[in-house]
Amino acid sequence: MGVEQRDIAKKKRTIRSHSLSTNPYHKLLIKLYKYLAARTKSKFNRTVYQRLLKSRENRCPISLSRIATVLRRKTVWQSPKAEAPIAVIVADVLDDIRLVQVPQLRIVALRFSKSARARIEGAGGQALTFDQLAQIAPTGKNTFLLRGRRAGREKVKHYGAAGTPGSHAKPYVSSRGAEIGRGRRNSTGFKSKAFKHRQ
Repeated sequence: MGVEQRDIAKKKRTIRSHSLSTNPYHKLLIKLYKYLAARTKSKFNRTVYQRLLKSRENRCPISLSRIATVLRRKTVWQSPKAEAPIAVIVADVLDDIRLVQVPQLRIVALRFSKSARARIEGAGGQALTFDQLAQIAPTGKNTFLLRGRRAGREKVKHYGAAGTPGSHAKPYVSSRGAEIGRGRRNSTGFKSKAFKHRQ
């Protein structure tokens, strides 16, 4: 006779042990960092391996301007002789046209957009791959791990009930009237007691 599971015990726990990616290069990187995580005592290698296993939705892209800002804050107190750390992003690096001048950066990422790569290399920086990083810094010495905002996705803006009082959810419809009908009439989804017309 089985034991009845309830509440938190019933919740499915999934820790990824493999990637669902069909990209052969991505699979080879997973093999490489799994080996490095096992053979070195480096926490950096374990973190990179875990992030390589993540789904594409959880490997959020990051802009060039964000990397430049973070590294500027990190290196502002360093001595001029010290070498700036390598920015490591287990995701895509995208260009940002709002960034007028790109500083000299060394960035490791899974993928660079065409314009981002051109701007990095044009400023005298380096756009590196993870297998190159494994040769330069096998234990992650003088590196800085970064990742993009998960809440930056368009779909996150729509979470919640648009049109309800106090809600900041973005509506899927372009007309405001369609969403304002919600909460005014029983026929439109639900009845909100606290609804007030906008003056």
